[in-house]
Amino acid sequence: MNLLLKIHHFLIPKGQDIGYSVYSNLLVLSLFFGNLYLSPVHGVELAIVVSGFFTFLVLYFRAFSVQENELPFYIAAIFLIGIGLSEITFGANVFFVYAAAFSGEFYHKRKAFLSLLLVLAFTALYAVIADKSSYFWIPAIFMSITLGLLNIHHSEVLKKNKALKQSQQEAKQLAKIAERERISRDLHDLLGHSLSVITLKSELSSKMIDKGISLEKIKTEIKSVEELSRKTLAQVRDAVKGYNVATINGELLQIKVATQAAKIELIVNIEVESLPIKFESELALIIREAITNVIRHAETEKVWIDLKQVATHLTLTISDQGQIITKNEQSGMQNMRTRIDQLGGKMAVKNTPNTQLIFTLTLPEQSKTSDVKTTLMNVTNG
Repeated sequence: MNLLLKIHHFLIPKGQDIGYSVYSNLLVLSLFFGNLYLSPVHGVELAIVVSGFFTFLVLYFRAFSVQENELPFYIAAIFLIGIGLSEITFGANVFFVYAAAFSGEFYHKRKAFLSLLLVLAFTALYAVIADKSSYFWIPAIFMSITLGLLNIHHSEVLKKNKALKQSQQEAKQLAKIAERERISRDLHDLLGHSLSVITLKSELSSKMIDKGISLEKIKTEIKSVEELSRKTLAQVRDAVKGYNVATINGELLQIKVATQAAKIELIVNIEVESLPIKFESELALIIREAITNVIRHAETEKVWIDLKQVATHLTLTISDQGQIITKNEQSGMQNMRTRIDQLGGKMAVKNTPNTQLIFTLTLPEQSKTSDVKTTLMNVTNG
């Protein structure tokens, strides 16, 4: 196993997040070897075929780790191998397919499509010049289009996931810093005044003892210090209670970074000043799941988060410009539905004209005057 792992790292340098599909992709070569089996070649032609095949393998594995500006040379080299070997064996048209498939390795989608179109155009041109039969060029072009588009789409998904993962790490760090700063401010405000009063009262009690003032008055001062200490301790607990609880503001900080990385415009409209911690925590997790799904799966340039409250009726709407193409709810949608159900609310999904996730719930009456609330904010990026 260690030997295989060493071979893998030799072929694919560390740091290249490719996985083991790089080997399964070589199964297309079975068409090449199948044709050689049915129509074997010998002598010089066999030597050319073997040399071309091993040259292709070198180019194939190297192409996954080269810079983007070097990639066209590798695609061209693989294409030329296809031309050279096609003069010897019919199955060499698979190398045109590999050239097309590597179009998905371009970071920019426009370059990827341009590369794919060029490979298809040169394949057709070669087939015309060399007077190849339709059995040669039709499968080559069809497979090139299919695998080329699949690889371009797969590359886009990988880029979004990578950007999302990186942005989430950065946003989590920002959220932690912001939360620590909040706790620091709250503790400073709470403890600054309370500890000053406790210090003064303690000094006063000490002076009263020195002056021989009655014990009852001294006990009264000490009792007030004790009550103030207990009250301050309760306030400190309330201040840090939300430290490990998801907050909408914290999620918006992460979402802003993530959507910017995915080049999606985030538009947030919040018409709610505060929410009870329990409700806010669940809604924050719903927002996190919904936006993660948008970044990973939706073909959209904008995403909207709209949170409104009328009396005790709360509505959260998350919408984008994409379309949901399956009726079966995946785990992410199920999790969101479960969370809103636990709050006694409902989730609705609209797909016309664009995707909308609508969450509605009723807040308890006491939430209007609850002490355990957080102030919410609006965020917009472009």
